[in-house]
Amino acid sequence: MKLRTLSAVSLALCSTAAAQADLIQWGPVQNVMAASEVSTNGTLVTARNCWAQTFAAPTVNGVPFTAYAPPGWTNGGWVLTVDSTTWDAEYDALLDSARVTSGGSAGNPTGFGAINLDNLGTLTIGSTYEIQVWFCDQREGTPTNVLNDRLMTMSSALGAVVAPGGLATNLSNVTQGPLSGPLDADPNNQSGTSDMIVGSYCIGTFTRTTSDPLWLLVEGSHPLPGNVLRPHLNAFQIRDITGLSLGTNYCTANANSTGATATMAATGSAVLASNDLVLEADGLPNNSFGFFLASQTQGFVANPGGSQGALCLGGAIGRYVGPGQIQNAGSAGMIMLPVDNTQVPQPTGFVAVNAGDTWNFQAWYRDSDGMGGATSNFTDGLSIDF
Repeated sequence: MKLRTLSAVSLALCSTAAAQADLIQWGPVQNVMAASEVSTNGTLVTARNCWAQTFAAPTVNGVPFTAYAPPGWTNGGWVLTVDSTTWDAEYDALLDSARVTSGGSAGNPTGFGAINLDNLGTLTIGSTYEIQVWFCDQREGTPTNVLNDRLMTMSSALGAVVAPGGLATNLSNVTQGPLSGPLDADPNNQSGTSDMIVGSYCIGTFTRTTSDPLWLLVEGSHPLPGNVLRPHLNAFQIRDITGLSLGTNYCTANANSTGATATMAATGSAVLASNDLVLEADGLPNNSFGFFLASQTQGFVANPGGSQGALCLGGAIGRYVGPGQIQNAGSAGMIMLPVDNTQVPQPTGFVAVNAGDTWNFQAWYRDSDGMGGATSNFTDGLSIDF
């Protein structure tokens, strides 16, 4: 087994793309099917139903959603599920109505609709949060405006966003976060009581490190170029997942240039169907770049490739080095990554986690050797049984 030095994995190319922890890191888009997918991780901060007319405050999987019209989102639609059902009346109510921005572009794609998250609940500096968002619209529409083919892409922004009519107009002057995958209004374009897929949702995570305003962004698009639409949103919730962790730490890390060791943690769930696992590496030197590694085999290699750390993995080792996955630790000394259980990187390609599997994770990051030279280091290892 051979690992190249960290500098050879093109971290230098990412020096202008330092990700701030406050910006939302999005996990995979998933199909809406049953009320059990409404997350109950951690502690509820706020849950909002962007209702337009018919339903106000459903409670789904024990989570109460408050009726909410984001400022500037004054348009709306209802009876969006047509006659499809999740077989949970409250979940159906949550998905059956949406809010739409009133101002700005109605083209394809649209501009980004913006919602200030700080105005909806207390987000504490130093705490880590999970946000879950939903988009659903099963109405067929017209041949030139097929409603159930519409897509909504999530993002985030940090700073003083200006949003007349609910649509952000100054994103070039603030810091924008990564994009989610597209949430499909109706992934299988079917409806009726036998329809098992009602819409889409995704889960993101962020850690609050500053009091600068944090915004949820929503952009609409459509496969038909001439389609007219605006940003839509059915519902969202924010949950405090600070301190929640799973898995077992193993393999002692070496101290880094901060004088302490960097450690692995994970939040979310080891239940495959939830697909909401988030990896976290803490205690990294400020503003250092790093990424996560994955293997089904534990190991121990001291100082691999000239590193001053210890590699705690063996066998086939995959690297999370795709777009947005090489991250900057910022002033919090931390990186975090939502992972897709169906797309774990390995040397020969991506593989899916199977029930009963054990996977081991570790982070590799830039460090200083204490004498002015650049080197790399590793966290400890984290083993998770799925």
